[in-house]
Amino acid sequence: MVMTSMTGIVNAAEDTVTGLDFTYDPSDYNSNTSSLETFVEDDKVNLAVFATGSGTRKEVTADATWKSSNTAFVKVEKGVLTGVGKGTATISATYKGFTISIKASSDYIYDSVSLMQNGVTAPTTLDIEIGQNLAFTLNGLKANKEPQNVTGDAVWTTSNAAIATVDEGVIKLLGVGAVTITSKLKGKSDAITLNVTSPYKSITIDSGTSGKLVEIDIGNDDKVLTASVNPKIGSILDVTKDAKWVSANEKVATVKQGVVSAVSAGKTTITVSHKGVSTTIDVVIRTPYQSIRLSPEKEYHLQLQDANLQVTADVLDNKNFSSPVTTLADWTSSNVVVATVSNGLVSPKSVGTTRITASYKGVSRSIEITVYPSITELSIETETIDGYTDISEDLPRVMATTFDGSKVDVSKIVKWSSADEKIATIKDGQWTAKTLGESVLTASLQNYKADVKLVVHMKPLKLIADVKELSIILGKETPFPSVTVINEDGEEENISSRVKWKASSDDIVLKETTMKGLDVTSITLTATYLTKSVTVRVRIEEEIVKLVVDPISLDLYPGKSKSVKVTGYYKSGKQVSLGSKMNWESGNPNIATVSSTSVKGIAVGTTKITGSYQGKTVTVPIVISPKLKSLVLSSKSVQLSPGGSYSAKLQANFTTGNPADVTDNAVWTSSKASVATVVNGKIVAVSKGSASIKATYAGKSVTIRVSVK
Repeated sequence: MVMTSMTGIVNAAEDTVTGLDFTYDPSDYNSNTSSLETFVEDDKVNLAVFATGSGTRKEVTADATWKSSNTAFVKVEKGVLTGVGKGTATISATYKGFTISIKASSDYIYDSVSLMQNGVTAPTTLDIEIGQNLAFTLNGLKANKEPQNVTGDAVWTTSNAAIATVDEGVIKLLGVGAVTITSKLKGKSDAITLNVTSPYKSITIDSGTSGKLVEIDIGNDDKVLTASVNPKIGSILDVTKDAKWVSANEKVATVKQGVVSAVSAGKTTITVSHKGVSTTIDVVIRTPYQSIRLSPEKEYHLQLQDANLQVTADVLDNKNFSSPVTTLADWTSSNVVVATVSNGLVSPKSVGTTRITASYKGVSRSIEITVYPSITELSIETETIDGYTDISEDLPRVMATTFDGSKVDVSKIVKWSSADEKIATIKDGQWTAKTLGESVLTASLQNYKADVKLVVHMKPLKLIADVKELSIILGKETPFPSVTVINEDGEEENISSRVKWKASSDDIVLKETTMKGLDVTSITLTATYLTKSVTVRVRIEEEIVKLVVDPISLDLYPGKSKSVKVTGYYKSGKQVSLGSKMNWESGNPNIATVSSTSVKGIAVGTTKITGSYQGKTVTVPIVISPKLKSLVLSSKSVQLSPGGSYSAKLQANFTTGNPADVTDNAVWTSSKASVATVVNGKIVAVSKGSASIKATYAGKSVTIRVSVK
């Protein structure tokens, strides 16, 4: 069946649409009501829309915009109609300016549903005891039609499954209390409330002993409990086999039909319940032993070809008596591929590690067994060990070569010896230096040996690196800084070849004698020798191709300081300020010192400072001059006749106390050259009048008054 309706304007486009039409299953259409029929919670109705135009027709169901005029009755999504409630709605689809619509109705399949019990309508509430049989059916009711049994089609639910469960109307009563049973079908439902009670007043547990505590020792016989109920009417009944028994912790104890079996030490609660009544009793499981001890006690290492290892087990009881249980204990291996165990006898089977455990009446203990392969060679990770008197350290790692050429660490199974125990001894995996000298330490395994030389030195007090900060060029290998040790006896020794270097970052590669930076950054290098260490700050930088110093020379007074700036030019053209990063040295610290960027005058004289960075150097000449205290002229005033002259002398007084004639070094000027002129202190009168002659030296000035008459 096809229905078409359209509104709106359509613009010419790639796909010109001239109209829309619906298609649907004719069985879904009711011609009496002229609508599509849907039913609540029943099968959905599928409605498709097609667009026509230019001689074509295509389905646009998924692309159309769908709308229901009343979603409380009928909902629509991409052409799929769903009945929600009783009523009608108009369903419309819009596509490219065209809209098409159709009427849809929704109704319930049944006017109502009704719970039935034994062929009659069930009450809204019902009192019942556990143990009684109970079943319901569900009828679907429709006006002018016979009731239909829809029990199997309905959805049955319970409000509390601990009290009652339901399966297609059949009720199973489990506990005491009120529960609601609901049956629902196609939007209609009916329910009944059950008030469930027990046929018994109470239930009791008999443990054969007085009190509410059951005590069992692991290894002893199981404990038998019985359960009895007290009916509301009649005599007490034994329900031990019919009741439900539960242990709160089955890792401590289990229970079946009243029989309690000990599992491990601890406490649990046993609960028994039957037809709505329940009670509990506490159970304590104890072990008759305090602990179990294995020999060997700790981890053990052996090779695949070694003989079986016998592990023994002893237990200590609660009365403080010990007894052997090697053959009585339960022995297990965590990895039977590596080793098996029987009565404590461990048989190595393959290379690997396993845990051997002995358990006996609630106590257990384990040891770790490691099985190693056969070897063809031994080697030690270092050739020489350095130490000092009374120090102890771990023995070096020993590697073995196996038949297939692979390496395996056998440090834990080799046997060590010292060639001279006066120099060094070996115990518990460590060497101890006794006195100054040398000894050869030997590791042995399977007739294979490897040696390492132990040198006992004086005790180190301090390590000193020749630089505190260092700049290295990115990507270029640079030697490690030199390191000196100051020993306990005060002697100094260069130990650069014996220190071990470690970096704070992976941005540098440390080789045997050199290092190479991998990225521009700052890191810390640590040199370690015996128990002492020293750090050097390393900057990894681009290569500096030029250094420029400012000023290029310095004039200072004693006790005064000035700063020196150094600019570095990278290969890339970038600039960097290097003043404080330079490694400065003074040619004569008695004349001038240098620290960071500051140069300080010490005494009168000349010297130079030299700064280095990345192997490049700059030199700054330094002149330390005495500080001028005052200037004194040979006369304060003179009188001359025109054409006459006077030779003035200028004396400089310094803070060093050594006066000097600086007449020729001063700058002389006349305030009125038409009256008097001056050159290097010689004053010549020109004409009548007055003039001031000024002498300037090292920033200070003095004057002499000249009168020409």
